[in-house]
Amino acid sequence: MDIKIILGDFNAKVGKESIYKPTIGIESLHNETNNSGIKTIQFVVSNGLNVRSTTFPHKDIHKETWYSADGRTVNQIHHVLISNRFRSAITDIRALRGPDIGSYRNLPKINFKLKLRVKTGNKYNEKRKMVNVFQNPKWKQEYGIEINKFEILENLDDEDGIDNNINQKWENIKTIIKETKQQLIEKDEGTETFRNKWYDEECKFAIEKVKKKRKNG
Repeated sequence: MDIKIILGDFNAKVGKESIYKPTIGIESLHNETNNSGIKTIQFVVSNGLNVRSTTFPHKDIHKETWYSADGRTVNQIHHVLISNRFRSAITDIRALRGPDIGSYRNLPKINFKLKLRVKTGNKYNEKRKMVNVFQNPKWKQEYGIEINKFEILENLDDEDGIDNNINQKWENIKTIIKETKQQLIEKDEGTETFRNKWYDEECKFAIEKVKKKRKNG
C-alpha cells in the first residue's frame, strides 16, 4: 500500500474542538476551526487521512507557521496530512524559527520513521517449490517414507547405552527434514510443476536475443 502524504499552505486554522479530536488531535495553535479548516477536515476524513501537524505538544512559538509583516499576528495554517494507517510514521513536527527563507513563514521540520519489511526471494521461492512438490502424490509418499527415519532416531542409543543428547537428536531431525526437502525439490526440478506456462521456446529465444545484443554492445 502506498503512503499518501500531503503538506503545504492550506490557509486553514484547525481548532481544538473535541468532535475533531480523532482526526486533528488537541495540540493546535488555535482554539477554533475556521471555514477553511472545516473544509480541510472534511477532505481529510473523506480520504482516510490524519492531520499530524496539530498532534504534537510544543510551545506556541514552535507551532507558528506564518506571521504578519509587523510580527503581531501569527497563525498555524501549514499542515501535514498522512494516510491514517501510517500516521505513527510521523513522530514529530515543529516550526523552525531560525532558518531565513525570505518569507513570512517558518519552515516546518518533520521527523519521519518507517519500518520496512524485506522479503527475500530465495525463501519465497523455496516455500513455493515445497508447496508445488506436495501437490504431486508421488513426492508426498516419498517424503513420508523418508520422514519415517524419525522412528529410528527415537530408538538410537550411544555406544554406552545412554540415550543421545536431546540437542543432538534435534539436530539430526532437522538434518533429515532439510535433506529430504532438498532431494524432492531437485528430483522435481525441471518438471511441469516448476515451469511457468507462459515461459515457452519463444520467450527463451527472445531472452537469448537480448543477452547477445547486450553482450555485443
